[in-house]
Amino acid sequence: MCAGTHPHTLASFFAQPSTAHVPIGTRHLGNLSPFTTTSRSAPCALVYYPFTMSQPFRAIYEKSGARFVEVGGESLPDTVVGLDIEYEAAMSSAVTFERFQQSQIEVTGADRESFLQNMLTNDIRTLPVGLGVPAAFLTNKGKLISDLLVSKEIDSIRLRMETSRAEVLRSSLDRYIISEDVVLSSLDEKEQLFSVAGPQAAEILAVLLGRERAELVELPHLGILRAGPAESPIRLIGFGREPTPRFDVMAPTDRATELFVKAVEASAVLAGRALSETRRLEASVARFGVDMDETNLPLEAGLEEAVSFDKGCYIGQEYVVRLAHRGHLNRKLVGLRLSGNRVPSFGATVLSGSDEAGHVTTAANSPYFGAVLALGYLKRAYFEPGTEVQIEGTRALVSSLPFRTID
Repeated sequence: MCAGTHPHTLASFFAQPSTAHVPIGTRHLGNLSPFTTTSRSAPCALVYYPFTMSQPFRAIYEKSGARFVEVGGESLPDTVVGLDIEYEAAMSSAVTFERFQQSQIEVTGADRESFLQNMLTNDIRTLPVGLGVPAAFLTNKGKLISDLLVSKEIDSIRLRMETSRAEVLRSSLDRYIISEDVVLSSLDEKEQLFSVAGPQAAEILAVLLGRERAELVELPHLGILRAGPAESPIRLIGFGREPTPRFDVMAPTDRATELFVKAVEASAVLAGRALSETRRLEASVARFGVDMDETNLPLEAGLEEAVSFDKGCYIGQEYVVRLAHRGHLNRKLVGLRLSGNRVPSFGATVLSGSDEAGHVTTAANSPYFGAVLALGYLKRAYFEPGTEVQIEGTRALVSSLPFRTID
């Protein structure tokens, strides 16, 4: 099965209440909440910085009657018309939602490419203009400071990351700028991000932006399309690894707000954070502060695509290469496919018999995959796909990532 809604009904997957304990915000929404997530638990404590949701976007959600929950010190829209309806629209027509807790840094200057080539884990020099690539910035001991989406344009390189990592990333990079012609600029006060996803997403955006639908449909994964005037362009990035296509739109705040409203007027269903996070899990995408943190090495967190083993030196490279050549991870982020419809709580212990095998970091009901899915860290003895474990009394099978449908 490659596309479309899984034969299991949506209602059967969204009818089970979550019992997750979530320190950073109220995630239990009764019958509407299949998703559980929070910050990492002790002994590793993370500091979460306030997230900023644009006031125009917040006003749109409030006017639409969205249900808000507390996340990282800020109230964010979790659902609008109900997760089951929003999910169905994402699979059959189109939805739109703000890119919650995402920030951008623009890197300019004549030395921007060579500078980032020496800083980041992936190969920036060979990245074509008009494409993006995952990457990471590490400590000199090879531990994560932040994962990133790096997008190369003609006159700049853009870095996208969790808002909670934006300032530490900017200040960490800034320390390495000595004589290089490099400028780091936050775009959070200038631009806003939102997504349009679903089978009709390309058609809706093509009409709104005055482009041909084929241009969007043929956009490669992480490909960039620019529209609008050169002095204030609108940028689209295509994402092709979710159950249905997704396009992220980046534009000056006023224009982004206008397009966001027009997307809804063009029949895209307004959706909230719960849908965004469910689709993230279905795409097997780990999130900083939830599925990884400063204690992790990139290969532990499943960031193989973010690392180039062919490029020259970068910060923390010695530890990454040593671990890759040794081929010996003591823990690793894996997929878990659970029996039944009960969603495990964040941090739930994964057991193999009476032995503790690991813990859960993210979990959600997935109608597309016809199962409750989870991400979690397991010890080396339990990495093998198909290994049977138990989570809060429920049988689960270890799965390779990305998740795959079972016909």
